[in-house]
Amino acid sequence: MNAQPPIIRLENVHKAFGRVVVLRGVTLDIPRGLTTVVIGPSGSGKSVLLKHMVGLIAPDRGRVLFEGQDITAMAERDLVPIRRRVGFLFQGSALFDSMSVEENICFPLAEASPPVPRAEQTQRCRRALSIVGLDNVQGKFPEALSGGQKKRVALARAIVLEPEVILYDEPTTGLDPVRSDLINELILKLQRELHTTAVVVTHDMASARKVGDRIVMLNGGRIIADAPPDQLERVEDETVQRFVQGRASEDELRELHGGDLNSQKTNGGSGT
Repeated sequence: MNAQPPIIRLENVHKAFGRVVVLRGVTLDIPRGLTTVVIGPSGSGKSVLLKHMVGLIAPDRGRVLFEGQDITAMAERDLVPIRRRVGFLFQGSALFDSMSVEENICFPLAEASPPVPRAEQTQRCRRALSIVGLDNVQGKFPEALSGGQKKRVALARAIVLEPEVILYDEPTTGLDPVRSDLINELILKLQRELHTTAVVVTHDMASARKVGDRIVMLNGGRIIADAPPDQLERVEDETVQRFVQGRASEDELRELHGGDLNSQKTNGGSGT
């Protein structure tokens, strides 16, 4: 899909937390300048995979490369320059309640070494807010914002360092369809205007299809699909098709209805 070397590469990555095995030998290239969407059921390892890409989690086995540089066992201080090149939109936005919008957005700039001058922080904050379509909210606190506004403020914080890569962890979770579509449009806008590489973890198939150049599906800690959005329906895997279509399995339905699936199919349309 992309002739350039991948900006991020995971090689045979394994990860477990105690007895819970999350990733089972995942190998994945993240192509530069495109949006890779990672889908999969809850607990399939999507967020864990995302955190490996920026060194927030280290694999038990395998390697993670950023522009060919092995960051797997890199010390925290050595990871700092790499993390400055990556924006991370955390699930739930992760804004500091005790800080204003401007203070939240400027936090990465203030923590930089050396810190960005205050006047430049203010300027970059305004630019980031303008990009995500928010104005005159700098003095507000998170409690005064709607869910969609919080997501956009968190996104402004993610881009204030002008990153090359943006990682989105469930960016539309908790939002209504209209606000979700606004976030999708912002993801597309950032890729178009800032020429970023993006990785989006989501359960939202409408979002996945809209923003993704490519969709990867994780299940049981392994990649079971990797295709452009318009070819995902052609993947010959029942688990993939059920997820894409939002369809429960017969076993799940049988368990739900106490094993009497045929009776439920017969009586399901009768109503009360």
